[in-house]
Amino acid sequence: MVFTSTVKADEKIQSIIDDTPANGIVELLDHTYEAEIVITKPVTIIGSDYTVISSCSDQPVITVKSNDVRLENVQVKRCDSEKPEDALDENPSISLTGTHIELSNVDVKGSGIGIQLDNVSQSRISGGSVHSNGAGNGIDIWESTDNIIENVQITDTLDGIYLERGSNNALIGNDIQHARYGMHLMYSDNVLMEDNQSHHNFTGAMIMESDRVKVFNNTFYANNSNVNSQGLLLFAAPETEVINNTIDGNRVGIFIEDAYENSLRNNHVTGNFTGVQFQNTENNEVRNNSFIGNVNDVQAVGGTSNQVTGNYWDGSLKLEDGSSGVSLFPFQAEPLYLLLTEDVSAYQLFFDSPSMKVIKAMFNVPSDSVMEDTLPLVHAPASLKTDEPTILSTLLTLLTGLCLTFLGLNLFKYRRIKNEIH
Repeated sequence: MVFTSTVKADEKIQSIIDDTPANGIVELLDHTYEAEIVITKPVTIIGSDYTVISSCSDQPVITVKSNDVRLENVQVKRCDSEKPEDALDENPSISLTGTHIELSNVDVKGSGIGIQLDNVSQSRISGGSVHSNGAGNGIDIWESTDNIIENVQITDTLDGIYLERGSNNALIGNDIQHARYGMHLMYSDNVLMEDNQSHHNFTGAMIMESDRVKVFNNTFYANNSNVNSQGLLLFAAPETEVINNTIDGNRVGIFIEDAYENSLRNNHVTGNFTGVQFQNTENNEVRNNSFIGNVNDVQAVGGTSNQVTGNYWDGSLKLEDGSSGVSLFPFQAEPLYLLLTEDVSAYQLFFDSPSMKVIKAMFNVPSDSVMEDTLPLVHAPASLKTDEPTILSTLLTLLTGLCLTFLGLNLFKYRRIKNEIH
């Protein structure tokens, strides 16, 4: 028989929890309980539609220091009256330590960190929401393994989900917006990041110093609030797989730096200022991706031995080799583009035009610095249809570029003659 206690409005939650035997159930009413509670034994706490636990102090509203604890259908509100509203606040609303802890449909609102996991394993946070004032991380995971964070709505936090030394965790189906970094991994290996939506953040997801991360079926969009914003950033993150993601409308879709042996496959990279940017990378695989509607599909500096093949680039020249689905013209991205636009942003107008070929002829670009897709696709993969350029449109593009080049050369000649006269 399971022991069940019901906490009435005029009773103290902590006393009821203390009196409930191990593995018992505590039921809360539709009431706001002004309290801070500490759970030190296996227990289940179940609220109802309007159950609120609230506190204004520098202590967590709920502290769990036990295994086998379940918290369900509770709103948790925390304010710290001693701190300015926008001050950095590292105190959590909910603090968890233990194994087999489960939070289900728990809504957290307040200053500081929303939910903090410290040495937590084999636990789950499912549903619910975290809303902060931007002064702390939404869900903060420290030295915790084998946990699942799923279907949580996270808004207005420092980092939406932050993991440090938190390997073998899974982030699934979360929606994160208005954060610095939607998901931020540091020294956290073998993490699964799947079916999340990260949008309207400074950066959708940042993976740093973390190995063998799996980034599957996520949507990173509208992360463009700053010139350094990205949909997805991989920094020193070897053997990471980025597969079947939609990366749309970001400043930089995917930024890969000091990374090696990563795989980018079957991603839809659309409408970004820069689709993908490589810096000091080697032995990465980029295959069967679609790059559509980006101002610049790819920029690369300092990369070697990257395997870029079989992608669709809507800015490339397309002339099919028989019925192979592959263009006769390789697609090249040169460091010259990035180097020029860093100093003169107006040069972005000439991306992939014949004018750039004239400029290229004036500089010596080492062949080993050029990233090339030798087998670019003529048609976008069936999973993402687009208006593909015809041979006529390709010829028109060439003609327009040649005209711009002719005008530019004549303008240069006119200015030189004018200077000689004066």
